Amino acid sequence: MRSRFRSCAGTTAAFAVAFTAFGATPAWADPIVEDRPPIAEQLAEGHRNTSGVDPRGSATPTPTPTPAPDVADAEALRRDARVAPFREARSVEYFAVAPESLPREVVAAVRGIEGVEHVLTVDAARVGIDGEPTSVLGVNPSSFRNHAPRPSAESDEIWQGVAEGRIALSNTVGTERELDLGSEVSVAGGRGEVDLEVWTHATSGIAGIDALISRERAAELGMPEGNALVVSAPDADLWALYDALSDALGEETSLQLVADAAEPAEPGEAVPSSVIEQVIAHAEGQIGVPYVWGGETPEGGFDCSGLLQWAFLQEGVEIPRVTHDQWNAGERVDFEDAQRGDLLFWRSDPTAPDYISHVAIYLGDGMMLEAPRTGLNVRVTEVRTTNFAGAVRVRT
Repeated sequence: MRSRFRSCAGTTAAFAVAFTAFGATPAWADPIVEDRPPIAEQLAEGHRNTSGVDPRGSATPTPTPTPAPDVADAEALRRDARVAPFREARSVEYFAVAPESLPREVVAAVRGIEGVEHVLTVDAARVGIDGEPTSVLGVNPSSFRNHAPRPSAESDEIWQGVAEGRIALSNTVGTERELDLGSEVSVAGGRGEVDLEVWTHATSGIAGIDALISRERAAELGMPEGNALVVSAPDADLWALYDALSDALGEETSLQLVADAAEPAEPGEAVPSSVIEQVIAHAEGQIGVPYVWGGETPEGGFDCSGLLQWAFLQEGVEIPRVTHDQWNAGERVDFEDAQRGDLLFWRSDPTAPDYISHVAIYLGDGMMLEAPRTGLNVRVTEVRTTNFAGAVRVRT
């Protein structure tokens, strides 16, 4: 058996959203790949149930159940597409994406891995939504809903709307890009453009995925069929599962860790304090730059994770692009032990309470630097306690 440290720590896991419809001609055979950290860093210590931790040391009260996200107009539903009821909440440990359709025998091999309880086949592609490149999944609403965050999983109206051809946007994309419920967006794929009604703002729970449509709509847009898998294996050892999935899927398929691991990863070396001070200086140099969804440059603006990835990269330190992945980019530390340069995280997405949705960099003495949200600029502010998830010390 391969050493899990050698096989995982030495591998760069890439999240391929498969194809793009942009360029001079539709280029659906050209994969778009976003680098993710080595799998060992993705498997950093921590658990899903850390939301609600007060960084000043006391636990916040258990939150009341989150209501289902709103939909555009429930009375407009035709009810002519059957959607199975919500059965049970199912976890997502890994998300796998290939450049083209996965063969049946490969999917069968994944289903046969010890510890794997459920495998969903979905369609994944990078398409244009009102001209902005956006990662989209084509799903069967009846089955995918069981793997979605509970607030939306239990809503029959959300999945009925998707089944009838509407689009569900993530909470971030819907709100930050001001794509209101009931409005129409133009979705551009390899076979042209389709106007779809924005049905809800509901985060999928899979980092980097910002929209859900039915598989029928995905086929209409020309998205690759069955090129991605949602893997549920709640009791599996994530290290062993990674090795088994890699063997079954092959080198062309990319794996994204979705779950938080219960055991620490191979630690690596903490970024030296001298480098951290330079990273902070780069971030402080961007104070006043506007928040822009998807922004990752001083000229184009920053979102929260884009700012920190940029600041670390100026000193040659690579961290992931997506906030939920940055949560798995180092060693978890208690807030009372936090140091300058540690990353601070929050679970503040009301449509996905377990999802890491915001990040800032700690400056010490209860202060942090962040790119907050649309309408605000990069700023220094006090550390907020509401929905605080924890702190991470970046390691290389």
